[in-house]
Amino acid sequence: MNDQKIACNCHNVTYGKIREAVKNGAKTAEEVAKVTGAGTACGKCKEFLEYLVRDFAEE
Repeated sequence: MNDQKIACNCHNVTYGKIREAVKNGAKTAEEVAKVTGAGTACGKCKEFLEYLVRDFAEE
């Protein structure tokens, strides 16, 4: 996956930032949101964020 790709447009959060949050111990989309801000504005990426967290946790 391209770590530079934007996952959350509202807060300009990249896949790489989400991957890093998971690597540093975030286990849920809610925990990633607290660290990165992803999914905390309009909410459009919230469901996608859950998939990314799951996929990155499996790496």
